[in-house]
Amino acid sequence: MFYSKKARRDQIAHELQQIINRCERQGCRGLNSAEREKFNKLADEDSSLEVAITMDHVNETQRRLASPDRILVGGVEWAQDTFRLSPADKRMRDRDPHERAFAKYLRNGAASLDADEQAVMRFVSNDGLGIKNAQTETTTGGGYIIPTGFSAMLEEAKKWFGGIAGVVDKFITDSGNPWPWPTVNDTTNKGRIVGLNTQVTETDIAFNQVTFNAYIGSSDLVLVPLALLEDSYFDLNALVARLLGTRLGRLYNWKCTTGTGTNEPTGIVTAAVAAGSIYVAGGGSTSGETATVTYNDLVELEHKVDPSYRYNPASYFMFSDSMLKILKKLVDGNGRPLWQPGLSASFREGAVVDLPTGKPTILDHPYMINQDMDAPAASKYSALFGDMSTFKVRELRSGTTVMRLAERYADYLQVGYTAFQRFDSNLIDAGTHPVAVLQQSAS
Repeated sequence: MFYSKKARRDQIAHELQQIINRCERQGCRGLNSAEREKFNKLADEDSSLEVAITMDHVNETQRRLASPDRILVGGVEWAQDTFRLSPADKRMRDRDPHERAFAKYLRNGAASLDADEQAVMRFVSNDGLGIKNAQTETTTGGGYIIPTGFSAMLEEAKKWFGGIAGVVDKFITDSGNPWPWPTVNDTTNKGRIVGLNTQVTETDIAFNQVTFNAYIGSSDLVLVPLALLEDSYFDLNALVARLLGTRLGRLYNWKCTTGTGTNEPTGIVTAAVAAGSIYVAGGGSTSGETATVTYNDLVELEHKVDPSYRYNPASYFMFSDSMLKILKKLVDGNGRPLWQPGLSASFREGAVVDLPTGKPTILDHPYMINQDMDAPAASKYSALFGDMSTFKVRELRSGTTVMRLAERYADYLQVGYTAFQRFDSNLIDAGTHPVAVLQQSAS
């Protein structure tokens, strides 16, 4: 199914290119009404296929449904066989003592672990004096390490609800104490010519710092029926990782995008606005680009960022899917679309196709969809551009804490799971504004 959709996208790209080529052969004329209707229909189908292909990847496990029976887990209806382990997969999981012990903990709790299983599950301090962190539901001194496989599934679920994860820079610390990140801005200083026997001029360097905290993000509670826990072939790890990872991913992306910085992370939009690196659509005119943008606006936004950042590989455009739709509808003076998906470059010489992904770039820069950014509307901050590696997200090396609550929901024949992750984010801007934001006009 995936390959047939991809083949259809290639066919659509070819048909779109034929329309453009025909107009160019006939004196670079604009599209007539019939061509316009066909072009828009093909472009809409291409967008729908793009979303469908992405969803096929994300829901690959769910499409392997073998049973029509469905069950309610975490407020979501699932097919019972969605997370069914094959005998081979179960044997592979059981060969890993860490994975086996963690799966046993999720099903039966800490009391079910024998001494060997507790040994592979616990953090032990470097000084040999015992357990240091507090991540278990039974003691304040113990903690359980999440195995690599579970962490990978959780991280994948987080990234799907993203735009932030995988694009900006992330760094890991061992503890949650305030972490200062020094900055320096020496861009206004230059060397000078000196005469013979003349003392060298002293010019100080301007240092500053950005401080990262470690706020606690919660997934809230997920309830899983005991009927599923009793089935040893049910991949509980995958279900819990997907549900908790999705919730933490939504929170993580939301706060790292628009967080206020007061008792929560500072989002990339908030930080760029506070730095004052803002371009108002239409050049600040009040004539009205409240819900639209032009090609010139994109160029102005790009050049709002200094070339030292602009040409870094980590420089991206970032906006919502609503903005992407507007960009796809931009036309030139003859009414010909600037956006040409697939086989040809988007925005003509201003952009090229990124061959590894097949995704067009904008002004030779990749773009990232972030649904936590505002859709274009009056005074909204609707797009970002800049070196995304200068936006830092801090996480703790202890990763994500998963807690199991059994007795609290025993009368419902359910077990509750909740996850916590500590993180913070901020833009490292020493005054040189590596990220700029596009604001829609007020009226």
